[in-house]
Amino acid sequence: MNKKKLNGLGILLIGLIILCTFFIYQNSKINNTTSQDYKVMPNGLGISVHPLVTEQDIKSIADAGFKWVRIDIFWDKVETKKGSYDFKKTGYDELNKWLKEYEIKPYYTLSFSNKLYEKDRSIVTQSGREGFANFVNAATSRYKNQSGIWEIWNEPNIDKFWNPQPNIRDYMSLVKKISPIIREQDPTAVIVAPAIAGTRPESLKWLEKVLKSDLLNYIDLLSVHPYRDSNPETVVQDYKKIKNLIKTSSDKNISVISGEWGYSTQGVSERVQAEYLTRMVLTNSQQSIPISILYNWKNDGTDLGNKEHNFGITWRDSNLKLSYVAVQTLTKQLKGYRYTKILKYGLEGDYILEFKNENENKILAFWTTSSNHKLTIPLEQGKGKLISMLGAFRNVEWKGELEINLSSSPNYLVIE
Repeated sequence: MNKKKLNGLGILLIGLIILCTFFIYQNSKINNTTSQDYKVMPNGLGISVHPLVTEQDIKSIADAGFKWVRIDIFWDKVETKKGSYDFKKTGYDELNKWLKEYEIKPYYTLSFSNKLYEKDRSIVTQSGREGFANFVNAATSRYKNQSGIWEIWNEPNIDKFWNPQPNIRDYMSLVKKISPIIREQDPTAVIVAPAIAGTRPESLKWLEKVLKSDLLNYIDLLSVHPYRDSNPETVVQDYKKIKNLIKTSSDKNISVISGEWGYSTQGVSERVQAEYLTRMVLTNSQQSIPISILYNWKNDGTDLGNKEHNFGITWRDSNLKLSYVAVQTLTKQLKGYRYTKILKYGLEGDYILEFKNENENKILAFWTTSSNHKLTIPLEQGKGKLISMLGAFRNVEWKGELEINLSSSPNYLVIE
């Protein structure tokens, strides 16, 4: 073999080593971020917002302790004329500016079809994919380098968002088309998909098929929307099923995130909504879910009998619900803490979660899904504060054990 060929092979080998090192670094960076930073409260906590959000909304979101804002970037709103993209008049530039000012990370969902290219709310043609790819290129290059999340579509497993009916082949063609574009335009991006609606058997069957279609090689985190009418602790078995599907589909270490989940005050009282949302966040922490996005910031309407109008943690007029206060209490008390273990005391349905910070200080978060009752737990002699879900507190001291009151409302024991 001549010297020129040897030199060429050497250059090729070096190039391959650099490329492999880059991908290993990217993967380890993502895994380290999701396993370390996001699991420290409240770094992984976010809220969904809709268009017409104001600067005051973003300020209030930051004051509550949220670190992420999730919003759709609607393709058909940004591109009303082929090849022309308006991020200014559509409000996305201003929103992105506010997010930076209030130190909130963007969670952008690249969403939906455009009548300039497709007749339905889906992308099934080559011209549609090319058009969407150009839109994605424009969006990701505009809002790059923020270590933000880019989500590919919203709930493509239901015909409301991918019609006339969900199609895994077409959805995966879209993912494979635009994931490399996001990677190229935004080196700091975290790519998530498929944002499936629900965790019912039919949803998980759809997820299994899309995983077998090589989804995990194009994303960094797997997003699910585990809505339910039952209490949030029931999600644990669903997470186990999803994690098993990932494990059997790939050797990649892909974490599951809760990309959208909430409870409407049409179905439950304002207080129960606050209890469920707080327990949802705590349960997600216990289940190693690095990102939890609550749905949503503000009520979508004023009809108290309409379920879709009442998911907000604030009312339509921006007045606060109890859920806002509960979230703010959670983020304030657990700031800088991460979940460490569950304490096995009490009855079935009792939850006592231990959180620690980098100084090994401890906080216990506790509640029950059964009837209210008292429970005495062993604790080394000490003192601290008992804090309610809504922030009321009292000082306590104990010698070897402490009696606590468990109810459906989470409480916190801050151990000094």
